[in-house]
Amino acid sequence: MFKPVEKEILGQISLTGMRALALISLLVEAPRSLEEIREEFIKLNILEETNSNDILRIDLNTLRNAGYEISRASARTNYKYVLLKHPFGMNITPDEVNLLKKFYKRIKEKNDIDILIKYDSLFKKIAGCICDEKVKESVLGISIFNRYNLELVKDLIIDARYNNIVDLTYRKAGAKIDSVKEIAVRQIVFKNDKMYLYGLNLQSGEPVTLLINKIIKILGRKPKREDIDLKTIKVKYHLRSFGIDALEPEETILESNENGFIIEGRYYNEFWAAQRILSFGAKCTVLEPADFKRNIIKKITEMGEVYGV
Repeated sequence: MFKPVEKEILGQISLTGMRALALISLLVEAPRSLEEIREEFIKLNILEETNSNDILRIDLNTLRNAGYEISRASARTNYKYVLLKHPFGMNITPDEVNLLKKFYKRIKEKNDIDILIKYDSLFKKIAGCICDEKVKESVLGISIFNRYNLELVKDLIIDARYNNIVDLTYRKAGAKIDSVKEIAVRQIVFKNDKMYLYGLNLQSGEPVTLLINKIIKILGRKPKREDIDLKTIKVKYHLRSFGIDALEPEETILESNENGFIIEGRYYNEFWAAQRILSFGAKCTVLEPADFKRNIIKKITEMGEVYGV
């Protein structure tokens, strides 16, 4: 936004041009009433308190004549002027929006949360330059954060970075009342089109995976405790091949040979470990631990019975 104009240089600039630029900036930010525009202009020293509102109406018509589509202030617009279209707006077609969606779908499972937040910011900046409201909403709807509390996610990312302990209320599916949990936060991840918090439930001493959109409220925070050790499921398996970006941060290559790779993965719970192993299909053979290997064989057998394989 503009800074107030110094009185001594008012004679060196075109006040009409200055008001036009300021008016564009105000209407791009949000719809404005005539009184709101007047108030901002007075703050900027480009309108005197004794000046008539007719000056503002002339400024609005000047912009209309220059190609800006500005609604009339009526009950329908809460008596505010709305910038409907301007010559500098981005003209993005529905086909181009669909292309953005396809691109984002391909990359969102491969990027960490910090990168996805940057994409969210990019989509918001693009949407801010689009006049067509339907196209604008489509662009804003691409980001995963259109269904999450972004500020909550940012706070939890910091908690994970410093391994903070968080007291929170959580709404489990089907539960009649919200539960209060004390969680040592370890990681925020996005998998299978959902966002999760990985951590340790200090009340039960067990690792937990919480859906972030089920976290209702953060009640308080405490710094990490050195005596807390988050248990993980360690699985060693043989993988015949994988793509260049297929391994997760919690997975390490122990050795490689002409037959493939020996991988060690450290997962937050057995469910995610099993999901990960099964995602590799026939390319993967579990080596240890033995009980986890038996569970995988059991799951594959049960799946075969269901599908008649």
